[in-house]
Amino acid sequence: MRKTLAFATAVTALALGVTGCGGGDESSASPTVEWADGFCTAITSWTDAFQRVGDQFADPSSLSQAGLETATGDIRAATEQLVDDLKSLGAPETESGQAAKESIDELATTLENELADIEDTVQGASGLTEVPEAIASITAALSSMSTAFGSTLQTLESGDTKGELQSALEQAPACSAITSSSGG
Repeated sequence: MRKTLAFATAVTALALGVTGCGGGDESSASPTVEWADGFCTAITSWTDAFQRVGDQFADPSSLSQAGLETATGDIRAATEQLVDDLKSLGAPETESGQAAKESIDELATTLENELADIEDTVQGASGLTEVPEAIASITAALSSMSTAFGSTLQTLESGDTKGELQSALEQAPACSAITSSSGG
């Protein structure tokens, strides 16, 4: 029960921890705002999927090998989509755009590595007695994903010396939706 709660908490924290986009009422068709909108849309889709995974484990009866395999499949699909979406964005058209792209590429690599760790953990769990240990390992991987996201957002913010990206994030409709849904 405690491991299930820890897993669900980690998933929820990850989902909420990556909603750092700003929110504004303005919209613009500038390439930077379009980039920010794509970035926030990708994050929203990914965090929604992680929230659903967390919800699966809110019920202790879901604590099974089959439940872990299902959750891992959901995490894989969401993470692969996020990585594809982030890579397809390219660099935002800002002074610090290339540095932002490099930071996001690094995040994508970290997410892929953590996903591989999650999959290895689930495949290595052979029976109900190993499920709690697998959940602890998955929780650690999710925490690493959250930390990587936080670091990426900090890097984007600190590299945005002219405020171009922040302004775009504030104007992008998808970022506004994130702020509204997270209560901030």
